This record gives sequence, structure tokens and C-alpha cells, in this order.
Amino acid sequence: MTSSASLVPPRIAPPREPLGRFAFARNFVRNPLTVIPQAAYEEDFVPLPGGKRAWVTSPTMIRAVLVDQRDKFRKLMQIRLLGPLLGRGILTSEGEQWKWQRQASSPMFAPDKLAAFVPVFVAAAEARVAAWRGADGQVQPIEDEMTRATFDVIAATLLPSPDVHVPAIFNESVEKLRRTGGWELLYAVLNLPVWMPRPGMFAEASAVKTLRSTVASILQSVRAGGQAEGSLTGRLMGARDPDTGRTMDDEQLVDNVLTFYLAGHETTAKALTWTLYVLSQSPEWRSALEEEIASVAGDAPIAARHLDALVKTRQVIEESMRLYPPVPMMSRQCVADATIEGREIRAGMSLIMPIYAIHRHARRWEDADAFLPQRFAPGNESAIPRHAYMPFGAGPRVCIGRVFAMMESTAMLATFLQRARFEAEPGYDPSPTARVTLVPKDGMPMKVWIRHTPERCLPQN
Repeated sequence: MTSSASLVPPRIAPPREPLGRFAFARNFVRNPLTVIPQAAYEEDFVPLPGGKRAWVTSPTMIRAVLVDQRDKFRKLMQIRLLGPLLGRGILTSEGEQWKWQRQASSPMFAPDKLAAFVPVFVAAAEARVAAWRGADGQVQPIEDEMTRATFDVIAATLLPSPDVHVPAIFNESVEKLRRTGGWELLYAVLNLPVWMPRPGMFAEASAVKTLRSTVASILQSVRAGGQAEGSLTGRLMGARDPDTGRTMDDEQLVDNVLTFYLAGHETTAKALTWTLYVLSQSPEWRSALEEEIASVAGDAPIAARHLDALVKTRQVIEESMRLYPPVPMMSRQCVADATIEGREIRAGMSLIMPIYAIHRHARRWEDADAFLPQRFAPGNESAIPRHAYMPFGAGPRVCIGRVFAMMESTAMLATFLQRARFEAEPGYDPSPTARVTLVPKDGMPMKVWIRHTPERCLPQN
């Protein structure tokens, strides 16, 4: 598969010199990735003008912040950004409040328990293929289609609701948050007051209110109708603090259902979108996956027993998430003076970890912009520094749903490739744009060719 080594997927052209305050703000609102300087792709620590913030890409420093000296760093920016929507759920709480929710929730994400959801993953993918069957060979908005597919998964596993309007309510509200997210993030990075007016703040507040009230209503219906059994919601309702035996109250249930919705729905949708794109640019890897899937499952639906054997499929997903991490940035704020690698980090300083740049760092990755899934082949992964690859974060607060996400992505991608072929629009150059997740700026139009249709043969490259 040597030709794949020359594939260079679209990336952001980073500024070579620090941006002035106005240019920084203007670019940041449009796309935060465009303010990450070239130095962050090459160096370990790059201060921003003013000395209050810095880009951090060193695996050793990241480990210190997220693991070894984590008591000196907090998620203040993330709490500010997501707290109004996610309250004090597992993602936006800290200390003991976070610890007991994490301990109580962890058993529900055990791999053996998640295997029961594989048929749900496959059914959601099959439903999208069925929807495309009447438009064989036509262009489909793949980002939207992956969002629909992963929402079907969430609806079946987490948010069971008879209300057919719920998907539209969620998608419209999330889109509002996405449109206003650049301003909200800019204000947080600049440490401007929360009350200071900004574009879209009323639309944002309306979206938050809609999402929280919708989830609260669904939870009431689930509880009243006895629909929780077997679902993640039911498991969450039954989750208990192993030390005290307490369960989550209604407010915490809303917090965590929304957290799992955003973390498990949006991120997986974007991972699948970008993976289908890079495969459309790499026919050799696409063929390799088609052969693997046929060898493992034939034409039968993907099952839990197949997942471990889909080795190359997982490699492709992992490499796609390296190039296009679903969550492209994370940060921590220093609350007590720290010394890391001989560098003094003063209380009040913000350390921004640009995962998009970390995953393409020249010191850590050979041919960093190339799509090379063999990096994640068995035996090769041990050469990757733990904190140089973080699609799910790292440390004690690594994404609790990472196993769920990988099982879902693998089962759904295998089903899509088993039933269809995807072809990017010629000349279309999707621009990676950081919102809460990493989105293609203008969507992802792709032609979809359905397999096993008597009317048409698949195009050959």
C-alpha cells in the first residue's frame, strides 16, 4: 500500500508568526485551528503573547498536567463553556463530585456489557444504506447522514422516546450551539466576563434550555413507562456510588445523559465522516478493508464476535482520528504554581493542548500529514508515545465511553463498506474547522454507490 504514503489530507496552513490581537480574534472565531502557530507543530511549548497562555504539545508535559500534577490544574475553561449545558455531570465536575460519578458510571461501559449493543450499531448503519438505495450513485450529505445514524444509536441505547420530533429538536439546538461556539470559546480564551454581551448568546441560551428540557421530559417518560430496562439510561438510573450507595438525582441524570449524548453522538458522527473521506482518497486501503470485512463476515451482518478480527478497520479509524481528532483541542488552567520539565508554570496560566497539532507534530510522527494506518498495526502501536495520541483524552479523565465509541465506529464503518462505496466529489477540499467537535466547514458531499443492486455495477478505480 505504498501509494497511500503520499496521501496528504487537507490540513490547516498555520501562521508562521504570532498573530496580532485583532487577527487572532478574527481567525479564532472563524476557525480556532487557524490560530495555532507553525511552532506548535514543531516545538514542545509555545507561549502566546502576554505570557498568560501557552500551547503545550510535549507528551511529558501533557502527562504532568493530566496525570502526575493534575491537582494543580483544573478544567475551568471547559466548565465555563459546557457548564450551562452539562451542569455538573461527569465531564464538567471535579474532585469528589467527579470521582463518585465516574466510579458509579464505569461498570455500564464494560466491554462485555456493550457487546449487546452491536446489533443496534449495525441496524443504524443499515437504515442509512436503505435510505440511499433509491438514489444509487447520487451525492449524499455524509456529515448529516452520519449524524442521523449515530443519533439512531443514541435514541436506541440512551434516549428512547416515542416523539418523532426529538431528532430535529436536538439537531437544531446543537447547530445553534455550533454557530455561536467560536465566540463563546474566544471569550473564554481571553478570560472575558461571562456576562459580557457576545453574538449569539441568546440563541445559545435558548438552545441550552431546549436541550435540557427535552432530556428531562424524555427521562420522565422513560421512568413512567418502564422503558429504561437494558438501555444506558436505565443503567445510569441504577448507577450507585460504590462507597455510599447513593444514586444520581434528576438534575445529574440530565447532566450525564446530555454529556453521553454529545460525547457519544457528535464525536462518533465526525469520526465516521472523516474516515469515509480519507478512505475515498485511498483506494488501496478501501480495498483492503473491503477484503477484510468480506473475509471476516461475508455478507452477514457485522456481529460482536467479528469486531476483534477487523484489525485493519480499526487501524484506519485510529489513523483517521489522528489526522482529524473528533475533539481538536483541550485545555487546563493552572491553580497552583507548578514546575514541569524545569519550566515554571504560574497559577492563573492557561495551557492549551491543541490535539489537532499534537497528532501532526513533526517530532512525534514521521510523514505527519500522511494517511498511514499501518502506524496502528499490531506491534507498531507501542512506538507511539502515550500522550502524543489522544483522540479520547488521557489520564484519569480519559473518555469513559471510548470502548463504546470504538465498537460503534468499527461496526458501523464495516457495515457501510460492506453495503456501499463512497466517492468524494472531485475537487472538493473539506476544510477542518474546530467547533466543539472537528467538522468539515461546508459539509461532506459524497456519491454513494449501493452494493448488490441489479440495476448498476459499482464504479471501478
